[in-house]
Formats: sequence, structure tokens, C-alpha cells
Amino acid sequence: MSNVLKGVIAVVGLLSATGTYAALTPVGVQNDVLYSDVVGSWGWNVVSVSNYGDSTAISALFNGLSASDKVMIGAMHAGSNTIDVLAAATLADITQYTGLNVTHVANGVEWYFNGYSMGFAGLGDVINQTSADTNGLNERDRLSWHTTMTANTFNQNSSLSPLYVYNGWRSGSNYNIYQGTDWQRVVFTTAVPEADTYAMMLAGLGLVGFMARRRAQAAV
Repeated sequence: MSNVLKGVIAVVGLLSATGTYAALTPVGVQNDVLYSDVVGSWGWNVVSVSNYGDSTAISALFNGLSASDKVMIGAMHAGSNTIDVLAAATLADITQYTGLNVTHVANGVEWYFNGYSMGFAGLGDVINQTSADTNGLNERDRLSWHTTMTANTFNQNSSLSPLYVYNGWRSGSNYNIYQGTDWQRVVFTTAVPEADTYAMMLAGLGLVGFMARRRAQAAV
């Protein structure tokens, strides 16, 4: 096998290794995590950031991710470098339809997703969707975003999976924060964005080509 081919195989192996799982996937609800740690030592990639006061399509919130991708959602005060609350699961778990006031467990977290609101609570916690989760207002292990079937208006139906998030309402023990730009929804994934993958591949193949040319020149 030529050294060039070995180099190509090494680059492909690197892409496969870096595009599947994060270095750290936290279990359960997390509080007060540095944003720089999530995208740094934890190894997650930013998918979307949106204001609590905005109407955002669910498809845009998760920006083309697949059901099996690991995703982490959370909230932070605008201008802060610390994420107030966040939790991780697969996209399929985060967006699994649940009935009114019903949750399901994934990765040590209680998740819910319907046309009233979406979000999570600590393991064993009970939610009360009116229409966001109003239980345990002093508890920091909860996140709740209003959802709707129509952009920019409250067209809510708890019997359906939502099409949009519309306002926020809650981040941990901070509530009634559903308007303006003071709070932000943040979404991360372990998947390598497609454009980044191509860039890494081109860079790797370019390096392999450069090494091959150097060897050829040295042999002359």
C-alpha cells in the first residue's frame, strides 16, 4: 500500500472518529456550565442560537440534524458566558411526542414535546403544562419553551407535535422570561456539520498531497 493511500485512509478514519460522539456527554440536567467548555473540552458544536422572544421553526432550531444525532439544548442570559441550564439526549428523544403533562426518560432527564411546550425536567420530576411547565418554580433543573403550530402566534394544540417554538418562558428558576432578547435558546450537537467535514477532508487530502510531493522531490 502506498504512503499516499495510507494517508487518505488515516484522514477518513479521523473524520469518522471526530464526527460521531462528543468527548463528554453529561448525564442528567446540568447548571452553570461555561459555554467555552461545551464547545471546547466537551467537544460539542453549535447548531443554533435564538432569542426567547423569537418564533423559530423546529426544523431551524435543529438545523437538519438526524434523529440519531446527539443533541444538547439549554438557555443562557444574553451576554453571559455561562449556560444556565442544559441537558442532552438524541434528537429523537428530545422531539418524541408526549401527551399533556407527560414526560419520558432519556439520559437521566424527563423530556416532553407537544404543541403546548417543549423542554425537560430533572429525573423523577412532574411537569404541569399551563402551557409551559409551571411546576417547581424554584427548581433549577427545568427548561420550558412555548410551542405552537403557526409562526409568530399562539396556535397551540397539545395533541400534536409542534412546528415552532414561540417565546421561551423558563430557564431553571427564571420564569416569565418569554419576551425580548435578554435570554437565548442554545442548541448543540456532537455531529460535525457537513461543511466542516468537507473542509477537514480537503485539508487532510491537501496535506497528504503535499507530503507525497516532498517525498518525490527528495527522491530526485
